[in-house]
Amino acid sequence: MLQKASYLNCGPLRKFFDDRLQQGQLNFVIDFQDCSSVDSTFLGILVGVAVKLKRSVEPGALTLVNLRDRNLETVKNLGIHKICEISSLKVSDSDQLENLLSQENSAEACSKTIYDAHKTLMHLNQKNLKMFSDVVNYLEHDQDESANHR
Repeated sequence: MLQKASYLNCGPLRKFFDDRLQQGQLNFVIDFQDCSSVDSTFLGILVGVAVKLKRSVEPGALTLVNLRDRNLETVKNLGIHKICEISSLKVSDSDQLENLLSQENSAEACSKTIYDAHKTLMHLNQKNLKMFSDVVNYLEHDQDESANHR
């Protein structure tokens, strides 16, 4: 069954990465075999992880496997292929991915997660800056409005 990687299910992914990074994990493989589409929030989270891995004292890597069709095109259009490894390798031991599947799957993503993901994409290159600046500005305005109503 194909799944969509979107803002609706990125909360558990972000938490998984945060937890694993805190525990010192430096290499990640994301398998897109059963992924029908990805959105900018999901990709922004991946970019954030890739940047953290590149900047760590002992650099790590984020490898994306089984990217094809529109997902591959999106990754290349946003310049993500320049900071992540793209591989045709198939993941043979899916037990390592079970932690992610067992996380609670929230129907709503935190607006801060969405904001941070788009801000990360914006800083990746000039084209993305133009593409995502309106989204980031809207989310900043929305956060300001929410803070004023507390």
